[in-house]
Parts: sequence; structure tokens; C-alpha cells
Amino acid sequence: MKSLLTILLALLPICVLAKGEGVGLWMEGQVSEVRAEGSNIRLVVTGRFWFEQYRGQERSLIEVKDLRGGPAAIPAAIRQGKAFFAMVDGWGGGAIRGSGALLKIVRAAADSGKPVKFELTNARLKFGPEGQFTVEAGDVIRATDHSLR
Repeated sequence: MKSLLTILLALLPICVLAKGEGVGLWMEGQVSEVRAEGSNIRLVVTGRFWFEQYRGQERSLIEVKDLRGGPAAIPAAIRQGKAFFAMVDGWGGGAIRGSGALLKIVRAAADSGKPVKFELTNARLKFGPEGQFTVEAGDVIRATDHSLR
């Protein structure tokens, strides 16, 4: 028992130092050209994509923009994450949603013209010539659902 306690105490500083570290991948904008391909959803997001990195209390942000300075047109292939949350406007709350919810959200947003914010994991990104940027694959774990109250 004493050796187990010693091991746990030895690991404690590592756990404390790692707390607050991470990278977030986000995109936000109006969606268009929505089509389902099996479990994948292909669409174009006209807006922005950004990376957030956290180191303790420090936050760094890198935003991918169109070379002309306006909103970027970002082709994306996404799929609903196994754990998926539909979020209210402003992201002050949300609800767990089942399979197929993300497709309904992006289709409704495409019809209404309202912007959607996405949080991505397991993303594969492609940076091309002349500032081209594509999300080749990504799991969405949270997205804005304008019908959620």
C-alpha cells in the first residue's frame, strides 16, 4: 500500500503540469452545398477557421482567413462525433443529440442562412497553394442549433 501511495505522489506533479494544456479546432460561418455521403457530410463554410492553444491560463489564437481579408470559403468533409452536443446561440447551453442530428442542423442552417459554429476533433487539414484551405475530414462534437431553446 505504501509503494502505491509513493507512485501516486510521484505522478502528481505531472498531472498538475498537464492541466489546462490543449488545442481546439473551430470553424464558423454560413453553410452551403450541403450533401450527405454515408456518414460524412460535405459542405462549404463561408466564414473562418481557427486554432486555439491553451497553456495554463494563456490562450493563443491563429485564424485562417481568405487572402483578400474577407471570409474564407472552406470546403469541409465532416461527420457527427460519437458524443455530439447541439448548442444554443451563444453556446451558453446545449443538449446531447443522437445520430443524424448534425445533418439536420447544417441543412436547416443552409436553408435559413444563419451561421453555425463547429468544434472539431480528429481533423485532417489541407493547406494548398494560393491560400487554399480544406478540412478533408473531421468529427464535429459541438455545433450551433438555432432551433434549440
